[in-house]
Amino acid sequence: MDKMLDVREMAPKDRHPRIFDAFKALGPGESFILINDHEPRPLLYQFQAEHDGEFEWWPLEQGPLAWRVVVAKREKSGPHRTLTDFFQTDHRRLDAIFDRFKDAVRVKKFEEAASAFREFRLGLTRHIKAEEEILFPVFEDKTGMHDAGPTAVMRMDHKDIKELMDKIVNAADAKDEKTATDGAQAIFNILADHNMKEEHILYPETDSFLSDAERAQVIKKAQTLP
Repeated sequence: MDKMLDVREMAPKDRHPRIFDAFKALGPGESFILINDHEPRPLLYQFQAEHDGEFEWWPLEQGPLAWRVVVAKREKSGPHRTLTDFFQTDHRRLDAIFDRFKDAVRVKKFEEAASAFREFRLGLTRHIKAEEEILFPVFEDKTGMHDAGPTAVMRMDHKDIKELMDKIVNAADAKDEKTATDGAQAIFNILADHNMKEEHILYPETDSFLSDAERAQVIKKAQTLP
């Protein structure tokens, strides 16, 4: 269970020092959930400037009342991070949230299920956006495969995934166990093959085309997506 750091009642001048103290106190692989009353984008920029290659930044909720984000200390820090590691780490994180959703549906805890799925949908939507707006164009420019090849297939999968996510969150809200369960199985079937292709083909090939500096730039852009 992640620790919580709620800074909403703190004076603004005290927030960043408290957050960085909490980050420094983490062991490798540990994390906390930051809760704020506004989007903490300046904080992210400060993390990128002062702790490049040391942290993970995974939003869970983006307003309007609260902004929650997982801030984690990477198990193996360093600026020379591969895109495979970055995107695969997000796959594993999303898998864990998806499992929480399925477990909650199974025991008919629909409020928990809906909450977990909203976290999953936000995370996967940002993940897809990072691929389609940042990663795929890099791959296509390097290979010349703009209208065919793996990214074209991935985009078709993304369309199906987004449609399923809308159906599942509505089903969870309506406490419709069958539709939620059927949708979860359908999205699992797509993601199992989709993620394998990305992790074994698309990500490693893109890594092979890029320098350390180019990979770092892709990751920074992905972290700052709204």
